[in-house]
Amino acid sequence: MKKTIVTAVFALMLCAVTVVTVQAELYPRAPDVLRGTTPEMRDPQFWIRQMDNPDEVVMSQAQIEAMNKRFWDWINSDDPFAGVPEVRMPKLSNWWPGYLVSTPDLKKLGGKAAADTVRSRIGIAIHHMRKQEYGAINAVEYAPWQLDEFEAEMALDDLGSSVTINDAIVVRTARFRNVPTETPDQMGLRENAKTRWDLWNVGIAKIGMPVQVLHRSKSGEYVYVYSEIGYAWIRTVDIAFSYQAKIDEFTNPDRFVVCTGDRVPFYSDESCTYSAGWFRMGDHLPLADKNSDRKVLVPVRKTNGDFMTETAWLAKDADVSVGYLPYTRKNVVLTAFKLLDNNYDWTGAWFGRQHETTYRDIFSVFGFKLPYWGALFTFFNKNCEDVLLSDVGTEAQYKRILENEPFVTLQSCGGHAQLLLGQKDGVPIVFDQHGYGYEDEDGTFLEVRRCCIGDQRLPSYFLKNKVTFLILK
Repeated sequence: MKKTIVTAVFALMLCAVTVVTVQAELYPRAPDVLRGTTPEMRDPQFWIRQMDNPDEVVMSQAQIEAMNKRFWDWINSDDPFAGVPEVRMPKLSNWWPGYLVSTPDLKKLGGKAAADTVRSRIGIAIHHMRKQEYGAINAVEYAPWQLDEFEAEMALDDLGSSVTINDAIVVRTARFRNVPTETPDQMGLRENAKTRWDLWNVGIAKIGMPVQVLHRSKSGEYVYVYSEIGYAWIRTVDIAFSYQAKIDEFTNPDRFVVCTGDRVPFYSDESCTYSAGWFRMGDHLPLADKNSDRKVLVPVRKTNGDFMTETAWLAKDADVSVGYLPYTRKNVVLTAFKLLDNNYDWTGAWFGRQHETTYRDIFSVFGFKLPYWGALFTFFNKNCEDVLLSDVGTEAQYKRILENEPFVTLQSCGGHAQLLLGQKDGVPIVFDQHGYGYEDEDGTFLEVRRCCIGDQRLPSYFLKNKVTFLILK
């Protein structure tokens, strides 16, 4: 009798375990060939065959550098949008409070002004952390005392009336954060469009990026930095301290290689047996030997925090270019298609890309330094000031879009951007990177959420907003 009862109880326990461990259904994946496109469109050669001059250099390096300078001088001026018509004014709201439209010179402002800025910016980050509920890696919401601990780690009370600005350099691809969470499982998960994103991430700090250190966290595991992106926390082990001239020498070398693949590893020796690190599309590293295109210098943090360089090796078939890649229509397509099917990563917390960072990386291999805001793309060049409004109707929108030159035109609706490739039956076809999907003929909602070849129907909100263009020529 006892044996029977025990067996029954054990069986019930097994049933309970089975119920608890049932996994949720995965989201249905949209097919490789999205609606409105054809299988051939996923082959870069399909588009190259349609080019009149695939190998023509669209712009020289000198022209690209001049365009970079014009834009960044303009956006960093006292009032860059003075005189800009209201219809062209961009919406520059952002989920992440660390982002900046322009980056003033903090050193010129002085230590007191810098301290006031840091105090204000950390206060904004605290508000961002507390304005709504967030969860850890398992999506369980934080207790109030945990948020108190995160705020204490920001060490706002330790910030004096003036700060000393220390120069540093990022030694590996790393995360820029709004909250200095000490362990990887401490993130700010929040659901948006059915996906839980880490909304405490600001973006990605690229290897070799210069930063200015303004403050340290209570434990010292994080430092608060200022960069070309804006303000953010970064792990202290991901940066190294130095003086400005040495950092400038590393970041502006005479000879360098540019990563032209999605990501490329570098190695500790010539045999390329063990990886010593990696860099991503658009990153560049100095060449260490004038007689070799495979030996590069990489930034390293010494145990005392100082910056030094070490020599690393690239594989013989590494997807890199010595110097910037020539800016041709063919190279645009070949480079972009290396990212095809990469997952969408809204905040960069998983070291992926969203729409703005996708196009920044693609065009950075040619030397372009596009803004971090897609809404500002249209201001990067002055050869197209059109604003396409939704009230003209879909057919007229398609027609106007297709008046632009493929492969060198980025189009933005303010909150999203796309690269124009061509058309099918009068509908624009684009290279895209988004976190959306569509309903198929059977009523099943299919998720795209990746770099894709699509038509102008996605995202569904794109043509409902004002559309502007950046023609890079």
